[in-house]
Amino acid sequence: MIKPRALDKNSGRIIAHHGLKVRIETGDGIVEHKPPRRENWVVGDIVRFEGGRPKDIAPRRNELRRRGSGGGDQTLAANLDILIIVTSCGEAFKPGLIDRFLVAAGNAGIEPMIALNKIDLPDYAERREAVGIYSKLGFDVHFLSAKTAEGVEALMDSLKDKTSSMVGHSGVGKTSLLNRLIPEINRETAEIHDKTGQGRHKTSFALLVGLPDGGSVIDSPGVRQFTPTGLEPSGVALHFPGFSHVSGQCKFRDCLHITEPGCRILEAVDAKELDEGLYSSYQRLLASVRENQEPRYLKNKS
Repeated sequence: MIKPRALDKNSGRIIAHHGLKVRIETGDGIVEHKPPRRENWVVGDIVRFEGGRPKDIAPRRNELRRRGSGGGDQTLAANLDILIIVTSCGEAFKPGLIDRFLVAAGNAGIEPMIALNKIDLPDYAERREAVGIYSKLGFDVHFLSAKTAEGVEALMDSLKDKTSSMVGHSGVGKTSLLNRLIPEINRETAEIHDKTGQGRHKTSFALLVGLPDGGSVIDSPGVRQFTPTGLEPSGVALHFPGFSHVSGQCKFRDCLHITEPGCRILEAVDAKELDEGLYSSYQRLLASVRENQEPRYLKNKS
């Protein structure tokens, strides 16, 4: 296995989180450690050592967070330069999930990148048009096929000397893409359901590995749902794709762009200056963020 960049003798980096244990890469090799349960150590964290033993984690530059299944915050990865949002042709294509990851990346200060995988499939032209919206908005978009290797070299060049994480819906081919980037990894891929196009969560834990030309990438389990945390409802529009050039022009500073008079976003949708599909995605994400902020006793009461 190609190792990520080694750190100094008093620190290491978490390269895997499996069950209750983490694997820490140091200049002297791999150390397995079971962190205290109350502490949330994740892949990408820098671990400080004392007396030859892991002590704690260093302050994070950033972190990718979402709402967990129990309703609380869940940190998926830390200290990222790039978030690779992998989507694909076929039935696994979920544009709303792209928007949610873009908001999470923007809120965390992580550079987002979109990768449309499986361009060897028949619906490529249709999916390319759908993803092309993000290119027009200024996002870095890659079109590639893990199966044929088309576009993989260009992606590799963009990741050089960076710490990246691949995220996306189950079945979009993240692990297949990782195997193309680093053939010796040979990580097991999931079977895809013939009717739904969805994967079966073959990747069960996050793994950080080094790239041949420099840099490292994290392969994470696929998700079926994703709601970013750590932002107010008003912050959704701030980071939402296509909104930034008009969201500050509304009549009211606390406008949420739903029914408010003098809303520049609503005017842009009506005038077809803003994609209607993006606006519908914004409405769904805003509802999720507001629900996430509702006190649990009110949710139970309802």
